[in-house]
Amino acid sequence: MTSATSAASNATNWSLAFLRTLIENGVTDIVVCPGSRSQSLALLAAELAERGLLTLHVVLDERAAGFLALGLSLESGRPAIVVTTSGSSVANLHPAVVEAFHQGTPLLLVTADRPASVRAQGGGQTTFHVGMFAVAARATFDIPPAETPTDAETGGSAIALEALTVALRERGPVHVNPQFVEPLSSEAPESYLEKIRPGGLLVVERESVAATVDASVGVVVIAGLGAGVRAENWARELGAPLFAEIESGSHFGPHLVTDYRNIAMNPEFTNTVHTVVVVGRPTLANVIDQLCTREGVDVIVVHVGEGVPYRPTERVRVVDEIVVTGTGDDIAREWGLAWARRSRMTLDSQVAEPAADVEGSLVDDHAARSAFARREMEIQREPVTSDMIVRLVWDATWPHDRLVFGASSIIRIADSILPGKPIRVHSNRGLAGIDGTIATAQGIASASRRPDAPAGVTRLVLGDLAAAYDSSSLALITGPIQIIVCNNNGGRIFEGLAVKATANPSHFESVMLTPQQVDFEALAAAYGIAYRRVETRGQLSSALTETAGPILIEAPLQSG
Repeated sequence: MTSATSAASNATNWSLAFLRTLIENGVTDIVVCPGSRSQSLALLAAELAERGLLTLHVVLDERAAGFLALGLSLESGRPAIVVTTSGSSVANLHPAVVEAFHQGTPLLLVTADRPASVRAQGGGQTTFHVGMFAVAARATFDIPPAETPTDAETGGSAIALEALTVALRERGPVHVNPQFVEPLSSEAPESYLEKIRPGGLLVVERESVAATVDASVGVVVIAGLGAGVRAENWARELGAPLFAEIESGSHFGPHLVTDYRNIAMNPEFTNTVHTVVVVGRPTLANVIDQLCTREGVDVIVVHVGEGVPYRPTERVRVVDEIVVTGTGDDIAREWGLAWARRSRMTLDSQVAEPAADVEGSLVDDHAARSAFARREMEIQREPVTSDMIVRLVWDATWPHDRLVFGASSIIRIADSILPGKPIRVHSNRGLAGIDGTIATAQGIASASRRPDAPAGVTRLVLGDLAAAYDSSSLALITGPIQIIVCNNNGGRIFEGLAVKATANPSHFESVMLTPQQVDFEALAAAYGIAYRRVETRGQLSSALTETAGPILIEAPLQSG
């Protein structure tokens, strides 16, 4: 853009070049929080969204905005932009930033600032943005005010390309802190806007370190957070058992060992293991640590961009990929597939779900049909349990849907009892916090609604504390999304800790379990969301079919 087509505000010139470069390199979503200092970015985002060049999400709460952007990036694989004004608004991004860092999700954090010269003068709404995210930001760019339109345009474009490159290469958050001075915005030149064309996502080359693994009896593949389909492919190639956590993206296939918690403690199995390939970061079961720290076991961790790769011992090798030598076909029959079958048999024997009585539904005898009807009625009236919730939700979810688990006991139940299924499952397990769960799920839901993808529903299963914590994010909820609140009145996951046996019961209840009395029906009504209270199997099954719009489904539970 030449000076003849420049805006009157250098803040607008910089913002326009910055956003144009990102759009032309594959960025599609921008999350904007209100503020004065960031007005050039916000107003341009609205203009570009109106032209179909960006998808705009406006969020009042910066903490929710960060997690919404996290969900958008998780699902799409494209870094979402988050725009805030100066001051405490920037600090509110921190929870989402550290989660993105630990799980290896790229984000672009653009925090409009006052000039550096006023940071130490006690100016209003002015603090020290730079360094606020510490090591969680893969890079930080503190950008002085541009002195000319040309400097603004050149600088905005260059920083956009560099920040996007780092976010994709390092797979994490990048902080861009432009210093804007008055005038803070002006009208963007029409001739410049008309030239912007969306492009494909920037391709970034990364140095790659590989480890060679020979297909043999005794190799195990473990899939943790961020593993994806590669782990399942490698298990097949190696003929190895696959221990895939529910949120790994690998929880499917013939080699899947669902009952891995028990099998990993079986001497018949563990005494055979000599090599463990860990893809991503396992977070749900201590038996993984026990297996990986056994004397004489070679552990290879394939990192996926997580901020701190999984390293249970100093002898672990951290690589970018593995190269399989040999063939696992013959090995699979006596090793990988054998343990997978054993796991499925154990799982089937533990399933308490009622089987369909096909014969009973076809009988002509009146007494027999009456008995069948009574049995069916009894089944539909069974009280809801945690196991029932995860099974029915799993059964209702298809590959074009999305499933999100909050950080609570419910994801561990799902991980231990659900059979394999190739569906997209997400969970904020980077730090396993309960903050931002609803906002993240909405980001995932929004990113999954692409014109080229089949219409699906996003289901979020979370505990009552996580739902209460992020309740303000219900303001973001749109489209076909189900929020299933497993309400056992507090953090019952803590009841499994050793401290329960020694703590004063009333103190344990108040400061550990932290029971709440949230009226979720009133909360849903306040945000204009449909509500269903489900206490039986039949009620839950019926509620899960309501996919036309947003709905909050509350399931009261007696225990976790």
